[in-house]
Amino acid sequence: MHTPSRKLILAQIFLIFILPVSLLFFKILPLNWRIILLTVSALFIYGIIHHEKWTHLEMGIRHDNFKKSLLPYFIFTVVSFFVLFMIAHKMQIREIDNKMFLLKTWIFFIPISFFQEFAYRSFLIPRLEKVFNSKYVVIIVNALLFTFLHIIYPSLGIVLPLVFVSGILFAWLYIKYPNLVLISIAHSILNVTALLLGFFVIS
Repeated sequence: MHTPSRKLILAQIFLIFILPVSLLFFKILPLNWRIILLTVSALFIYGIIHHEKWTHLEMGIRHDNFKKSLLPYFIFTVVSFFVLFMIAHKMQIREIDNKMFLLKTWIFFIPISFFQEFAYRSFLIPRLEKVFNSKYVVIIVNALLFTFLHIIYPSLGIVLPLVFVSGILFAWLYIKYPNLVLISIAHSILNVTALLLGFFVIS
């Protein structure tokens, strides 16, 4: 894989992970442009991976560590699932029961969960590892950028701390057990659970 310079990596991170969210947050572009910006970011990532000739192993698309990784991902998902229910019950968050919203959730947010893991863990973590020598710094920066993505949602007092903690756990888990399929499934389950419990509300 071609090794880009540190400045180029930082520029890529800004263009893909900071600029699009900033344009939405500061209302320079309307919120309904998020799919367009997501598509542009995906094309940027694809272009970089194609140009640098990433292998499936480098992207975390692997089966050699599947059995070793399955139990940690399963435990993480189950524990996080129950933690979400406990938080929702304690804070008396209202569950979503609108059928159209549920349909939209399954159609829209499951693919989004997979893309987020590909972008923020499979692509971004190897990028950050070329900039920072410390795994702990990589995990924190990854979690901060992942949290920044969610500033366009309402109820930030609940959402941002929850996303930051989950971002740290996702990043740590992926670094220790790099498997894109398993982390995407875990994220998808937890994302849908959080949505149905009423943590995230979008138009």
